[in-house]
Amino acid sequence: MPRKKISDIVEGRILQLLRQGYSQPRIVNILKLDGIYVSQRTVSNVKRKIGRQRNSKSKIKIFRKKPSQTPYIIKKVIKKIDVEDPPTQRAIAKDLHISQSTVSNIIKNSGFTLRKKQKVQKLTSSNIMKRRQRSFQLYLRLARGRYKKFITTDEAWFYLDGTGGRRKVCYIKKN
Repeated sequence: MPRKKISDIVEGRILQLLRQGYSQPRIVNILKLDGIYVSQRTVSNVKRKIGRQRNSKSKIKIFRKKPSQTPYIIKKVIKKIDVEDPPTQRAIAKDLHISQSTVSNIIKNSGFTLRKKQKVQKLTSSNIMKRRQRSFQLYLRLARGRYKKFITTDEAWFYLDGTGGRRKVCYIKKN
């Protein structure tokens, strides 16, 4: 649906009343007495010099740079995600004092894609030490000295390798 245009005469009249110092509601009332019906929003648009948008048949989109997406912030976000084991988007947002959706938009606009990684356990050094101590005791309890040669499947419970514990996502730069 096309937008309604106002004539240059009406726009000139609004500008004249604005220069005389009338308020926007007062201008609407003065023009109403003259038989010209305009909204207060139209007066505001003329005041802010958005006649170009107001007189166009379709809405002109005015793009603005978002204040939280400064080059400094973008560089920091890219630096944080461009590592082997990146932190979560929520952690990045909290660290940089921006929203999580802003971090997501920066990642997407920078050309990175999210990839899922294989799940692994993350064991701390204390967990590894406890496993070493307790696994032998459990082994002895299960074996009871008689079945030492047959307890091989249970030993799989007590592995200590592959405990690097990495994040389950990574970011890959698109070509």
